[in-house]
Amino acid sequence: MRKELSKLDYFTLKVFIGLVEFKNGSVVAQKLDTTQPKVSRALSNMREVIHDELFVRRQYGVEPNIMADKLYPIAKSIVQAYEQMADVTAQLPEKNQLIIAAQEHLAGFLVDSISEVCQRQGLEISVSIQAWSDNVQELLAQGKIDYAITVNSTQSESVRNFKIGDVKNYFLAARKAHPFFDKEVSLSRLLENKLVFINYAKVGLIEHWFERYTKDHSLDIKMSFKTTSLAMALNHVAKTDDICWTASIFSYLYFNSRSDIDYIDVTDFYEKVLFPNGDFASYSYYLQYHQSHDNDFSTALSKLLQQSLALAQEQYEQQSMAN
Repeated sequence: MRKELSKLDYFTLKVFIGLVEFKNGSVVAQKLDTTQPKVSRALSNMREVIHDELFVRRQYGVEPNIMADKLYPIAKSIVQAYEQMADVTAQLPEKNQLIIAAQEHLAGFLVDSISEVCQRQGLEISVSIQAWSDNVQELLAQGKIDYAITVNSTQSESVRNFKIGDVKNYFLAARKAHPFFDKEVSLSRLLENKLVFINYAKVGLIEHWFERYTKDHSLDIKMSFKTTSLAMALNHVAKTDDICWTASIFSYLYFNSRSDIDYIDVTDFYEKVLFPNGDFASYSYYLQYHQSHDNDFSTALSKLLQQSLALAQEQYEQQSMAN
């Protein structure tokens, strides 16, 4: 057995690690920039050396067995040692392009943070932005997306979640000189208008919290439309009498730069008027990435995003107090 172990070269171990992490041969081939037949030959080689099947076939890939789970951390440490010897440590991203997914008003925040971390660590990495869709969580789990910013993220065995901050502010945005802003905000006045909702990091037929609220209180609501695109929502309300309910400092930074939009902070209205008992839902932002990105780059990116969000929130609060 010891003599046969010499057949387990760097590539074979990388294939084995990839199959444990991604559970799909085609994904591993893509990650290693190789062909699926080469991945299959490497797996066959390792099976012969170990005298174990290592994986069980499933409908959409493979599942590691008990032996594979035992060998995985050992193989991972061996590969890391190889990479350290080659001065390409496991603490650096293994490719020169990162694929991210985020809604448009969050994408710039993530891209800027990635660029800053790259500059600090002396890396040359480009970023490809994928539009938010209903299969982002699946693509993250498969390793086809490297990083994503989500709201109240879904837990997954192969996806890491790092909380970068809370949604602390809520806003109503409408066209300049909208009559709604002439008087104090009230629920009855709000319901007189057609509303536009943002489904943050959510897709499909998911109710907005305000829809549920009006149903629970037997209130009528005039909904114009729901979208994941803040730009689309603001472009619409800038030309109509509709009002957009939106949230977070990211939204504020986005519409505060527009000359055709007015807004009002309705955080107190949300927390004290709509939910006087304090039973309102809370929302948080998370950086999500595949477990294979457990490295110093991801740690640095997570901390920078957290610091940047906290700073933006602090600046907004100072400005609000000054006004």
